Amino acid sequence: MKQNQTAAPVAVTDVEAYLNELVAVKLFRDNDRYRDDVYVAVNGHNCLIKRGEWVKIKRKFALVLDQSEIQDMKTAEMLEAEQSRFKAAEEAHA
Repeated sequence: MKQNQTAAPVAVTDVEAYLNELVAVKLFRDNDRYRDDVYVAVNGHNCLIKRGEWVKIKRKFALVLDQSEIQDMKTAEMLEAEQSRFKAAEEAHA
């Protein structure tokens, strides 16, 4: 039984095309912690994203930014939970 030799390259090409599509993003900017441009790298490819204005970047870089934001939110939730747990333990010992 022969396998279809063209199926994999077509699927890979579709995924690559999707990840390389340009999408618009605007990164928050202030005059303190969030003032510098953001460097993003994916598998040896990189880009520098300007803060405070709409720019078009490849979707693969936007996905990394999304994952980073999700991780930051989860970290903040964990820190809040640990602070609450510590406060409760402290009050129990007082």
